[in-house]
Parts: sequence; C-alpha cells; structure tokens
Amino acid sequence: SVVVPKLDGDWGDHRPGDYGLDPMKWDSPSNQEAELKHGRLAMLAAVAWPLQEQLNPYFAAKLHMPNLVAETGGLSPSVLNGGLEQAPVAASVLAFAAMVSAVELQGLRIKEATPVNEWRVGDYGTARIAEPGTEQFFSLQEGEIWNGRIAMIAIFAYVVQEALTGFPTANTIPFFLPALP
Repeated sequence: SVVVPKLDGDWGDHRPGDYGLDPMKWDSPSNQEAELKHGRLAMLAAVAWPLQEQLNPYFAAKLHMPNLVAETGGLSPSVLNGGLEQAPVAASVLAFAAMVSAVELQGLRIKEATPVNEWRVGDYGTARIAEPGTEQFFSLQEGEIWNGRIAMIAIFAYVVQEALTGFPTANTIPFFLPALP
C-alpha cells in the first residue's frame, strides 16, 4: 500500500520518493542526499546533452571557435566517444567539478551549523517556494526526487543510444529544436 503523508506536516518515517520499496535497506540520510545530488546533476545534464549537440556547431561558427561536437561526429562529447580527450572539454569538466565542490562545501557548512533535528537532506540555504513541513513543501520534494530519477534514466538512455547507434541524441527527440542555420 502507498503511504500518504499526513497533512499536519508530521510525515513520521515517510520521506519524499519513499514508497516502502527498499529491499537492500539503503534508506539512510546519506544515501538520500546522494540520490538527490545525482538527480540534480542529471536534470542539468538531461537538458545540456542534446542542447550542446544543437547549439555548439552554431555558436562555434558564429564565434569562429572550434566545433567540439564535429570532432565526435555530431555526438555530445563523452567518455565513450573520446570527446573528453579534447582540451577545452577537459578544462570545462574540471571547472564544473570545482564549482560543484564549492557548492558541496557550502552544503557541509550549512549541515554543520544546523541542529540535527532541523537539517534537511539537500538543503543549501537557498530561497524556498514553500515552508518546510507543509504539504506543498513535501510535494515539491517528491517532484524533485522523481524528476531526478527520470533524468538519471534519461542520461543513461542517451549514452546507450549514442554508443549503439552513433546517432546524436538531439536528432532523435521529435519535439526538439530544429537545426539552426
């Protein structure tokens, strides 16, 4: 049976995205935080992957820069197609890792400064749309978890599809941007 949270803000042991299916007993705050972080990165990547396949050739031509996507046959640079060996891509990955590390350090500072009973998984002290403990807040947390899970599956699908077919992901999304001139 599905656990429905109470409307008074006391969810008990029920957490966003938890429907009682945990055969490996991995439900812990550290694992929840890892899932949330990976989901957030996957949501960014699920959008960025096809966008860079479409926009990089256009902006490279307009700005007279190298077309990094052309070097991989129109595919998004990844480990599987050797795209990460390109110097500008490697530098971008390192810069992104540095930014993610800075955000992680901020999260650790917030976690250390917050009393244990008040700290929430994935809280980085940003502006909130809803107050913690409300039904709307719980609903937003549920949405973030599920969208992150879907994005992680999408990124996996992008990698497998490009590795097996050699065809750019952006060209397989029927409702995506038309080719730019």
